[in-house]
This record gives sequence, structure tokens and C-alpha cells, in this order.
Amino acid sequence: MNALMDHKHALLLEHAGLRGQAAGATDLVMALLHTAARIDRACAAQLATFDLTEGRLSVMLVVASHEGATPALVADRLGITRAAVTGLLDGLERQGFVTRQGSATDRRSSTISLTESGSATLERVSPIYGEWLSALTAGIDDSAASAALATLDALQRNVEAFRSGAAQ
Repeated sequence: MNALMDHKHALLLEHAGLRGQAAGATDLVMALLHTAARIDRACAAQLATFDLTEGRLSVMLVVASHEGATPALVADRLGITRAAVTGLLDGLERQGFVTRQGSATDRRSSTISLTESGSATLERVSPIYGEWLSALTAGIDDSAASAALATLDALQRNVEAFRSGAAQ
């Protein structure tokens, strides 16, 4: 078995009758899924040292970059539901990283602000996260990165075409 692909993905290819034929592109997709899962786990481990998840960090970054951010704005920027934002904010509030202030003009809404602790945590996370990303991409030159990005763009277009029914 290819070390870039886990057993589950190899079994899926085999079951679909694609193992061993047209191996390049289908193996690439399965290797991409496996690699993305490994990156997600590594990212989670990095953020766990700050008692954060990627979702909570993302909310903090949106709030830090938009003064007077609302849950609706956060949901829109992150492409998640308002209910998901509420859960993330509940956790961040318990941690003392954000505060919510009721809106003076709309009782159904609130504005979100980072606390001093939240801002300090972002300041500590940023360089470590940057170093981690740099370490992940070590040895990947601009040409390889461009080729990979072009391939990912094609995959994303194909996913959208399949979702919209154009690939059927």
C-alpha cells in the first residue's frame, strides 16, 4: 500500500474498481484526503497547547479583524451556521477570550469583542502557527506549489460541477 494513502482509502478505491487503473488521479484524491486528515490532526495538536480548536481560533481572528463583529458576520465570514457560531462563542466566553455585548438597537443581536486574554492568546499563537505552517511546507518550491494549486483548483471545480449535477 502507498504510504500516502491509508488502508481505508485503498479499500474504497478497490471497492470502486479503481485500484490499479487510472491510478494517478484517483490515488491523488485519496492521498489528499489522507494528508488533509493528518494536517487537521497536527493542527489540532498545535492549537490544543493554547486550549483552542481551529474553529475557535477562526472566530477569534474574525472578531479581531472586525470591530463590532456580530455572530451573523462571523458566520458569514467563516461559512458556518449561526448556531455553530453560538456554540463556538459560548466556549470562547467560558475561556475568557471573548465578551458579548447586547446591541443597543437590536435586542436579538450582540457585538463580540476579544478580551485582553483573547488578544494575548492570539499574539502567542500567531508566530507558533506561522512556524508550524513553514515547517509543513519546507522543501516545496514555488513550481511544485503552483502545480498543486492548479490541481486543487481543478478538483474544486469538479466537486462543484458534480454537486450542481453537471457531472452526471
